[in-house]
Amino acid sequence: MTEAIFKSIYFWFRGWHYDIGKAVCVPFEQILPSSISPYCPRLIDGFFITLELVALSLIFAFLLARMMAQLLAIGSTPSQTPIKIYMYIFQGTPILIQLWMVYYGLAQFKWIQESAGWIFLGSGWWVGLIVLTLNSAAYQTNILIGSIRNLPQGQLEGAHSIGMNPRQTYQKILFPQAVRTSWPALANEGILLLKASALVSTITVLDLMGHSRTVFSRSYDLWVYGGTALLYILLTALMTVVAFLIRRYWFQSLPSDPWFKEISR
Repeated sequence: MTEAIFKSIYFWFRGWHYDIGKAVCVPFEQILPSSISPYCPRLIDGFFITLELVALSLIFAFLLARMMAQLLAIGSTPSQTPIKIYMYIFQGTPILIQLWMVYYGLAQFKWIQESAGWIFLGSGWWVGLIVLTLNSAAYQTNILIGSIRNLPQGQLEGAHSIGMNPRQTYQKILFPQAVRTSWPALANEGILLLKASALVSTITVLDLMGHSRTVFSRSYDLWVYGGTALLYILLTALMTVVAFLIRRYWFQSLPSDPWFKEISR
């Protein structure tokens, strides 16, 4: 029953992806290369699949990184050790290996195939989402904890002097400032994850790169990859604009710094 629900949601999303793709591609049919024009809706579908996959991964990774950075900042040593091991593994191994170990490696165990988790582990899209989330969370945690450790120690002493406990200090003082100061690095991590997401095509996900490989295998025209590159550039530009707007308006209530003074003129 659950698997049927997931499949229906999947096909619903794919349906409106193609509807938008047809609407976008029709005006350009005459100017697109003959190798791309018939498959343009597929590339648009891949564009949205990549966008959704990366956006969800970044959101879940940020929530996970927030929790792990808190444990590293104020948690006990026993709670910090597993996080450090996790970060070391995911930052020290290629994301391609991580994808293959989860998608192809776990599939070798029959008890996993018979478990409820196979609904997710048997799907390339879900495995891609899980691995991208875990990979990005490791890097985001490292970025956040680095920013926290660079904050002036006087702020912690001030928080203790007014009776704040460690959790309140983290939530109201450390984390907001860490996000603000590390936002450029976090945004850059998002762009790096976008480019790394092309590897999910190796686990049967028809994202932008997955569709491009399929189309190229039929036409053998490098224009296909040229068009794909332009769509990746568009995705990068979109993420850059979103990151700029978030920093410009979401952090508006926080104390100003030279960056805000520059853009507010």
